[in-house]
Amino acid sequence: MIDVTAQPYEALLLFHGGALTGFVYLLLRIVRNLAGRRIATHLFDGVFVLLAAAILSGYLFLANYGTVRGFLLTAFAAGFAACYWLFAPLFAGITQKIRKK
Repeated sequence: MIDVTAQPYEALLLFHGGALTGFVYLLLRIVRNLAGRRIATHLFDGVFVLLAAAILSGYLFLANYGTVRGFLLTAFAAGFAACYWLFAPLFAGITQKIRKK
């Protein structure tokens, strides 16, 4: 049975997990862009997939003992998208400043 009163907490927790995954992606993107090689791109993409899976499974376990629900996956994706749309220009500027040095 789904506890309806816990669903907003669970969704907010997964939103936070998605935002954390977005920050991990943006940080890895900086390192990947600075490496500049094609093999580094594939390597960092693989590292990101493993980290994203670990973060998602960890937050699912914290929210409701690992039960996968559609609204939780949607909240995770929304957190990732919000973080990416809000902070991607900032991280792009950081990458350009680092490359100029």
